[in-house]
Amino acid sequence: MMMKTRRRAGSLLSVAVLAGVLAAAPQGAFANEPNCGTSGSSTVCVTLPASTLTGATTIGVTVTFPSGRAPVIVTWVPSGRPDIYLMTKSKPSPEFGDYSFVWPTQKYLDGSGVLRVQVGSTAATPVDTLVTLSNGNTTDFQHSLSNWGSYLPGAWSSLADPVVAAVGDAAADEVNPNTLAATIKATSPALFLYLGDIAEQGSFTENLNNYGASALDAPAGTLFGAMASSTQPTLGNHEAGHVVDWTDYWHGRPDYTSFTFGGVKFLDLDSNASMKRGSPQYLFVQDQLASSPACVVTYWHRPTINKSKIAANFKRMWALLAANGGDLVLNGHVHNMTQYVPLDASLLATAGAHMRQLISGAGGHTLANASIDPGGHIQWSLGKTTGFLALTLVGARNRGMATAINWEFRDINGTRIGAPGSFGSITC
Repeated sequence: MMMKTRRRAGSLLSVAVLAGVLAAAPQGAFANEPNCGTSGSSTVCVTLPASTLTGATTIGVTVTFPSGRAPVIVTWVPSGRPDIYLMTKSKPSPEFGDYSFVWPTQKYLDGSGVLRVQVGSTAATPVDTLVTLSNGNTTDFQHSLSNWGSYLPGAWSSLADPVVAAVGDAAADEVNPNTLAATIKATSPALFLYLGDIAEQGSFTENLNNYGASALDAPAGTLFGAMASSTQPTLGNHEAGHVVDWTDYWHGRPDYTSFTFGGVKFLDLDSNASMKRGSPQYLFVQDQLASSPACVVTYWHRPTINKSKIAANFKRMWALLAANGGDLVLNGHVHNMTQYVPLDASLLATAGAHMRQLISGAGGHTLANASIDPGGHIQWSLGKTTGFLALTLVGARNRGMATAINWEFRDINGTRIGAPGSFGSITC
């Protein structure tokens, strides 16, 4: 489903202001010479390859901080139209060594304006650089193919049971997330579930730079995008204001769907939308569970239970799943690794409880402490450690049907975390 992109409110760049910026632009600013200025107390220099840009273009951005680092915010301010948020960088890009980025200008309408860089907040003094976009986009951006269904997983014919990797809250183009992406790719999972949140807002520009160039668009992608052809993502809360951008990156993928792999029904849901009884998502899941195989794995971004706090919006969905064959619920959002005890339809740890919630939000971006719950819902939790979740679909080898699911949490090197409670198994 498609939704209108929500754009950050901002001023319109008038013709008079545009002319003033042009008059003030330093000589040679568009000829590989930096346009420098001060934002807050930091010196910002922006380098463009030309005054008119087409396609994906590298924009040079260096920032000198007098003391302490602050977020670097980039905005496109087209003449006569609202400001358009591009990206926020909290740390330098490992690839560039500074705050440079690739701007996919084909995802924005043609026109002239300024590329605005601010340090700390959008209230800071901007460093504006004049630029014109020219991609033939007069009414819309250049869309990716709408062929997401072509990338749903097929039959698994290997003689080994398939492994499914899962993590969220990672894509930020920082050292730890990028290392984790390479580690997961090197393990060659049969399937990768990205559990949501592309820092900071999931714009077109952040999708490309922070999640990575998509393997759906080229033979080889980058960062997490290198696994795009084997990825089944879910929508995070950070991307909620840029659903159009997320949908386009994933080639028209709907914000909730389902698929079967290895005899396991996977339900990919949208935690930004209602899951209450009678909602479209609730009715969708109800229909899916009516004909599900033995194993059911559901995943969405925000957890139903965080420590002992229960999210009211998800209670009915949890109850529906727990009462109708649900086995595992995978979430991100909380930036650690946490394994909950079996919980029943009322989220109580009763003797007959079966379904488990596993949180894999330790993708490496702003790691959190371990979760503690005096109420006894948590079996194990680890904080301040980058890692991911690996599920083994037991019995799914050689086109079989899984009858159980084993799991383990692994660190940034792909090594199993051997602490008691950091792994487990469930019979479907």
